[in-house]
Amino acid sequence: MSARLVGWDEAAAVVADGATVAFSGAVLRGKPVAAAAALARAGRRELELVAFTGSLEVEALLAAGALRSVASSYVGLGSHGPARGFSAAVGAGTIEDRELSEWMLVGGLRAAAMGIPFLPTRAALGSQLVEERGLRTVRDPYGGEELLAVPALRPDVAFVHAWRADAEGNVQLPWPPDHLADVDVLLARAARTVVVSVEEIVSPEAIAASAERTRLFGFEVDLLVEAPRGAWPGSLPPLYEEDEHWLAERRDGVGEALLDAYAATAGRKE
Repeated sequence: MSARLVGWDEAAAVVADGATVAFSGAVLRGKPVAAAAALARAGRRELELVAFTGSLEVEALLAAGALRSVASSYVGLGSHGPARGFSAAVGAGTIEDRELSEWMLVGGLRAAAMGIPFLPTRAALGSQLVEERGLRTVRDPYGGEELLAVPALRPDVAFVHAWRADAEGNVQLPWPPDHLADVDVLLARAARTVVVSVEEIVSPEAIAASAERTRLFGFEVDLLVEAPRGAWPGSLPPLYEEDEHWLAERRDGVGEALLDAYAATAGRKE
């Protein structure tokens, strides 16, 4: 089977209230911001969000009242300072901060992608996070070493924003890839349902001409959305950089500003 090309309304419809939704990208790079805005417009509630490092998608969905929890190794706006909406919500106790170290989170995704219940790792052993998350250890049956057993982290729906794809769902990331590109692919392969948004839909011949850039394939993608500048006001290097002026002016209320901006252009962006 191959991906179905849809609009944002149909893509948002695969997410139920209370679902675990994962977002690609790292800080302000490669975030599916248009996807977060679509979920906000659809009125989703009680979502459990997973992100390697969260930023704009967290702030937008918090502003919409859509989140119950966030599992991430970091939530913030990078050089633009803290994610003020997230900090306020955690301080007020209106959402749960399920902080994980980077390698704990990656380990959970790897376990899900491999179809196993947990992954043994040395990551975070001895840290306070192990106790806070209620994680257990296992003993290596060969060498006797005690390792952390990170449980599989399997999102219900993953949203990935990428460079381009053909109509069959063969997806290419920008080239050359950065050091976190593999995390986006892993997140997709760990999820039950995968929604990929891309800057443009191109011909199968264009994809085949640079086959080395193809990182997800049609049988791995459920829904495909054409969303030019779908990571704005974040970046998608080398296609475009973050909108520093827009972010600097609105960082105190960036979630609400994002929802207003995407609502004003929803028809064009879909």
